[in-house]
Amino acid sequence: MGRVPFPAETPVLTDGVVTLRAPRPEDLPGAIERNTEDPDSTFGADDARRWMSYGIPEAWSAGTRLVFVIEHQGRYAGTVGLAPDANGNAGVHYGLGSWARGAGVASRAVRLALEFGFTVCGFHVIHWWARVGNWPSRRVAWAAGFRLGPTIPALAEDQGRRTDAWTGWIGPGDPRSPRQPWLVNPVLETSRLRLRTWRDDEVDRITTARTNQVTAHFLPFLPQPFTAEDARFWLKDMAEQAAAGLRFNWCVADRGTDVALGNVTLYNVATRIDSELGYWAHPDAQGRGLMAEALRGVADWYFSPAGFGGRRLVIRTAAGNKAARRVAESAGFRLRGLDRAAFALGDKTVDDRAVYDLLPTDDQL
Repeated sequence: MGRVPFPAETPVLTDGVVTLRAPRPEDLPGAIERNTEDPDSTFGADDARRWMSYGIPEAWSAGTRLVFVIEHQGRYAGTVGLAPDANGNAGVHYGLGSWARGAGVASRAVRLALEFGFTVCGFHVIHWWARVGNWPSRRVAWAAGFRLGPTIPALAEDQGRRTDAWTGWIGPGDPRSPRQPWLVNPVLETSRLRLRTWRDDEVDRITTARTNQVTAHFLPFLPQPFTAEDARFWLKDMAEQAAAGLRFNWCVADRGTDVALGNVTLYNVATRIDSELGYWAHPDAQGRGLMAEALRGVADWYFSPAGFGGRRLVIRTAAGNKAARRVAESAGFRLRGLDRAAFALGDKTVDDRAVYDLLPTDDQL
């Protein structure tokens, strides 16, 4: 394949809020500041000066990287670029100064770059990747309409070590807007509890709660003992499920001390009908009615038109799981029936599955 005929000079692209253009001498202080904000960065002031003065124009001239300065509010905000490959595709990369983050600047810049790449350069597909855990980069790709691809082990390098990376792609005919909602947990409060997002420093509370014989019996797919590594993987997986629009996941914490007492997960949320609840409690919380209180708090928000606006909540558990059933019934859920021999147990036997539901019109709410 021959070289795509890129414009000889960097064009100016704008959406009225963000402008993409060639670098200017007055951009240098902002470029140095952005590249020194990361304490782990090895890209110093001299590197930034060379890149802005010579590197970007030379890369553009050679067609190896088409880099734009992002201008916002009349000042340097960061850069966005496209890296062409031999197959007529390109990769996108971007970086933003901290002062410009959180206002949709990066996603606006990426949309402008995508339009340029598809309409002017004729790229077939534009790829994105980011180190797993780089949530700001992933949120920009989500906002710009990228399809999320597989997570590829050891694709990227981070501080001299290979690390897993998220991947994504977008085509010329794809919308430049999110493909699914990014679920953000609302903070819910009851008389004794605060339901919030889990923190990374609460791994010990998770491992203690999920390592016991009852869990091993009724949730045999969970590893036992449930280690700190398992807990960290679970936290990462819950964050990715939220980013994919699949689940809400709350830490149930004491309202006064903020100590984690349990967990409530809400999934099957796409249709807002038959959304399902799962829950578990730390030993400190058991026998105090706290999990039923947490479920009622979630139900109030779920059914509220000002909250989620859902229409039916479901709980499914083993018929023999008396503790889980007691929580469901205390929270006002009604037994809808038993699915015979539908719940696999840890001892390789099968139990019936108890199915509970709750409607917004039920008296218990």
